[in-house]
Amino acid sequence: MDAGGGYCLPKVKPTMKLDGRYLNLAKIADSGQCFRMTPSGKGFEIIASGRHVLVCHEGDSIVVKGDNDQAFWKHYFDLKTDYPAILASVDPDDVFLQTACAYSKGLCILNQEPFETLISFIISQRKSIKAIRICVEKLADRFGEKLGSRYLFPTPKALANANLQCLQDCAVGYRAAYIQKTAQMVASGEVNLNALYQLNHQDLVQELCHFPGVGVKVASCVSLFAYHNMEAFPRDVWIMRVEEQEYGGRFPEEKYPHMAGFLQQCMFFYGKSPDYRVKTVKNP
Repeated sequence: MDAGGGYCLPKVKPTMKLDGRYLNLAKIADSGQCFRMTPSGKGFEIIASGRHVLVCHEGDSIVVKGDNDQAFWKHYFDLKTDYPAILASVDPDDVFLQTACAYSKGLCILNQEPFETLISFIISQRKSIKAIRICVEKLADRFGEKLGSRYLFPTPKALANANLQCLQDCAVGYRAAYIQKTAQMVASGEVNLNALYQLNHQDLVQELCHFPGVGVKVASCVSLFAYHNMEAFPRDVWIMRVEEQEYGGRFPEEKYPHMAGFLQQCMFFYGKSPDYRVKTVKNP
C-alpha cells in the first residue's frame, strides 16, 4: 500500500491518455460487469488480462498509469462504439428508458477476457457485487500469478488443479465444484473459449450453457461482457423488477437489436439505484 492508502503499481509507470469524453469510471466500476476495477486514491485500479494499472479522469481524457498499450485499452473501454448515438436513438416516448439512460451516461460495455468473465459470473449467482469482488479477489490471491503487489486472475490450469476445499475457502460455496469443472474443461482443450467469438449470440449462449452452473442468465452476461454481443439482454432480479414495474413484464429488446445489451446496463444501473427505488415507492 502507498501512503495515501492506494495500491502500489510497478516502479516503471508508463502513462498514456485515452479519449474519456463519454466515459464515467465510477459508474463503470459500479455497473456489475467487472469485479477488479476498484477505487484507489483519485482514480481506479484495474487488473485485467495480465495488466495492472491505475486510471483516472483528467479533463476530457482518461489517464492510464502502468501501461502504454493504446490498442488494448481502447478496446477494453470500447472506444470505437458511438454511445452518444445509441442514447440518441432511444424511443423519446419511453420515459423510463430515457431517464435510465440519462442517469447512466458514461457507461460502456467493456471488452473482457472470457475465462475470467465466465468464472466471475458463475460466482455471481445469488451474490451482491461486493461479495463477488471478494470471491474473485480471494481466488486471485490464492491461485493467481503475482504481479507487483497484486495477483492476476488464475489461469484455467491453476483452477483446474486446485483442491476443492481450497476453492471453497475462497467464499464461493457450492460454486467451487462448478469452477473446478469449468476450468478443467477449458484447460484440457475440451472447450476453446477463443473459438466461440465466431458464434452469434444465440449459439454462444447454447454453448456456454454446457458449463456446469451456467444457465441462460449467466451465459448472456458472458456473451455481453466478454464477447460483446450487444443483442444479449441478461435478466437478473433487478431487470425483472424493472420489466414488471415499467413494461408490464417484459422489455421489448427486439426493438433495439444492436444495442439491447447496453440499454440493459442502463436499466440495471438505474434500477438498483436509490433514485429509482424512491420513485417506485412514491409511484407504486
